[in-house]
Amino acid sequence: MTNKSTASLTVFLCVKSPGNRKVLAASLEEAGYHCRPLVNEADMEAAAAIGGKKLALVDTSGFGSNVWRLCEKLQQMNTAFIVLSPQEMLTSSTQATQYGAVSIIQKPVAKKALMQLVAGFTGEE
Repeated sequence: MTNKSTASLTVFLCVKSPGNRKVLAASLEEAGYHCRPLVNEADMEAAAAIGGKKLALVDTSGFGSNVWRLCEKLQQMNTAFIVLSPQEMLTSSTQATQYGAVSIIQKPVAKKALMQLVAGFTGEE
């Protein structure tokens, strides 16, 4: 079910938990999106070289305050990002928007809502 919009979008997964990253990647790839992990400096350098439309999903769990540095780097790369945040960290939502998040989703993430948000980003909705 891949179409031109999904094929041209690279989704970076800024997710520390390998299990969560795998689940997100499976759902997104099933919908036709190309996914890449983005959890360290080497990943960030490789991501900066990728052309085309890019979107990052940033799970704040496990990053600590480094997550805001990551968000700044995404902004420098002109990469839109969506923050996935556990309930107890939603007070950080104001901070997430200050760092340029296009949206914030409370965890656990509803797959349908996430897919609609990503599709809306690509103009598929």
